[in-house]
Amino acid sequence: MKKFFLAAAAALALFAGPASAVVVCDNCTYVTGQPATNLGLHNPGTFDNSTFGNATTGQNGNFSNWWVFSIQPAGDATLDMIFLPIRNISNFAVSLFDVSASVCGGAGAACTSLTTGSLLATGTTGPNYVSLLDTLPLAAGTYAFDVTGTISGLAAGQPASYVGNLQTVGAVPEPETYALLAGGLGMVGFMARRRKPQA
Repeated sequence: MKKFFLAAAAALALFAGPASAVVVCDNCTYVTGQPATNLGLHNPGTFDNSTFGNATTGQNGNFSNWWVFSIQPAGDATLDMIFLPIRNISNFAVSLFDVSASVCGGAGAACTSLTTGSLLATGTTGPNYVSLLDTLPLAAGTYAFDVTGTISGLAAGQPASYVGNLQTVGAVPEPETYALLAGGLGMVGFMARRRKPQA
């Protein structure tokens, strides 16, 4: 199962662009002393992304895994995740928060402290083994997301895991912005033609 998990992580990274960090944890619980894992700094201008995930064996019950990332400059972020085996997960979700304080190592390293601020968004789950938070505009800064779910029905020694991808891209202007830009360029062209000296 771990080989499949790593292959899935690599596949997500291939489709999403250059990877900032690929983080696979076995039985990560993120209790006191390791409240989160840092996915590093993401530059939306270069389509930075990180692949992340957690694997467990024979453990049933609720879980909560925290991940931290920074974005510079401002841009859009998308989170998508899948859990396998699909019959052994419920309440699978992701929640995004801003961060008021954190102490973290480099990309892929643990954070020794994390203080979150406001809840910014909650992902959409459907089907119940997939969760997605789509195209959320973020200011430059540090953020954290919490991956949660309930594992049930795993036999002793049976593996289970989730893998996800965080992708950042430059903010795309709204259609109205394009219309204003096109109108402005048209007006510049019109004025240039009017100022053309007469022969």
